[in-house]
Amino acid sequence: MPALPDRLPARWFDGASAQPRACELAWQDGALLLCRPDAPARRYAPAQVVWPERTRYGLRQLLLPDGGVVALPDAGAWDAWAEAAGITQPLAARWALNWHAVAVAAVLLLGLMFGAWRWGIPWCAEHGARWVPATVQESLGQSVRRDMEKRGWLQPSELPPELRQRISEAVARMVRRAYSAGPAPHYELQLRKAPRWMGPNAFALPGGELIVTDALVTLLQGDSADVNPALLGVVAHELGHVRERHGLRLVFEAGAVSALMGWWIGDYSTLLAGAPALAAQAGYSRQHERAADAEALRVMQAADIDPRVMVQFFEALKKSDAARNGESAAFGLATHPVDSERIRFFEEGAKQRLQDQRLPDQR
Repeated sequence: MPALPDRLPARWFDGASAQPRACELAWQDGALLLCRPDAPARRYAPAQVVWPERTRYGLRQLLLPDGGVVALPDAGAWDAWAEAAGITQPLAARWALNWHAVAVAAVLLLGLMFGAWRWGIPWCAEHGARWVPATVQESLGQSVRRDMEKRGWLQPSELPPELRQRISEAVARMVRRAYSAGPAPHYELQLRKAPRWMGPNAFALPGGELIVTDALVTLLQGDSADVNPALLGVVAHELGHVRERHGLRLVFEAGAVSALMGWWIGDYSTLLAGAPALAAQAGYSRQHERAADAEALRVMQAADIDPRVMVQFFEALKKSDAARNGESAAFGLATHPVDSERIRFFEEGAKQRLQDQRLPDQR
């Protein structure tokens, strides 16, 4: 251990004046002494002093319990003096001066954040949504719908009243058959006119409101008087969102990701903090869409609707949008899996349905 100098030159600020005064630091019987030629020495217990952390640049400063500050211009001299006196640095400060430790800490932090984003946030959102009362969900969904109405995104339907009635009755029959063995999710079907940019669309709001646009009905119905089974398949998909409370979970997920990224990059840029949340929300939405497709397949099979009608649905979408192809991922207000993946899913469901129907005949 290096020899401990008797005195260490420093500058002392008494906390009341900005004028520094020359002083010296010394040790006596385990206590820190602040010595000045024109006044008695001040004595401080080591536990009362806030010791400076070692850094590569800048002054060292001691914070005294009486509000005074001791500035040490010669950082190297202080570090040697503190080491000789047995003043140890906090673990975090020692790590900060070791680039290997900093690299390890950075990797661990990134791993923790990735784990929270990939597993922690979805898990918390899924389980947290289960405890939200139905009245709260309905209030949230109504608030979102009213905001869309104020923006002019949702207007009263212009479809013939008779068609709207047939669609409502067909959906009700499908729900009764699909959920005959258990409680059906609460839903409220709303047919609405929407702006052209929204296109053929259907989406579920927290609380059970199912919005189906006139453009989607027109696309699938054409001149037919009967309700197109593909339209029922789309509604079944949205029922899957309602049943799994995906709308509420997305609110939780987006809020949690925003908070996490805001903590990571700081509060100086709310725009940058919000952008990752939107990107992460799109990833979560794809998981939700697959779960909703699975529920749609179950509902259609239970209601004796051929899952292959969903293939017709995607073909109709492609005809309505020349730029759309089998690898398209965007549809309406959410980010879905690509069309080709979803078509394969429903085609395989239809094949399984045919096999299940043949089994009784083979017996």
